[in-house]
Amino acid sequence: MTSSMLTMVLGAFFVGGAISFQQQKKPLWSVLLLAIIALALVGYGAYSWITSL
Repeated sequence: MTSSMLTMVLGAFFVGGAISFQQQKKPLWSVLLLAIIALALVGYGAYSWITSL
């Protein structure tokens, strides 16, 4: 359960990065890349947490 929680926290970190990049008017591809990575990390962390219960 600890590794799945850390994975979700890392995903939240990437969400913050995507929001920050959007506010700084960075290129759209970099914002989308961070958002996709964040979605994958949070999704995988939630999946591994639910299946380990």
